[in-house]
Amino acid sequence: MIGILIIGHGHLPSGFKSALEVIMGNQPHVYTVDFPSTDTATELQKNLDEAYVCMKDYEHVIVFADLLSGSPFNAAIMKAMQEEKYHVFYGCNLGMLLDTAVKVSMEEDIDTILAQVSTIGKEQVGMFTASASEDDPFDD
Repeated sequence: MIGILIIGHGHLPSGFKSALEVIMGNQPHVYTVDFPSTDTATELQKNLDEAYVCMKDYEHVIVFADLLSGSPFNAAIMKAMQEEKYHVFYGCNLGMLLDTAVKVSMEEDIDTILAQVSTIGKEQVGMFTASASEDDPFDD
């Protein structure tokens, strides 16, 4: 069984889960840890520890952090260095969360999922230009 943990600054993690559930419905295997400006690093760690307890029965946990080297990311990699079941990604976007949640719900193999997370995340970032081109993905 694979769980998903979304961590980040402010209430971005809760917002990501909310958007995910608007599109996919209830996601009981998805947990979040917000890091509002009023929290200290100690409170962040306490909240992460509570999430880890909730996720103790998962064989693997895919952790999505908003930023490389941010406090949530730094705290998560400490856990990943202690327990191999935690797989930490940074630079999270909704596209990579959706793709991962679909793969988890379809019970795809963890190695397959992990190999594709970063690629999907990168593919979900780009800039729309109004000029038509032969490579326009929106053409019929």
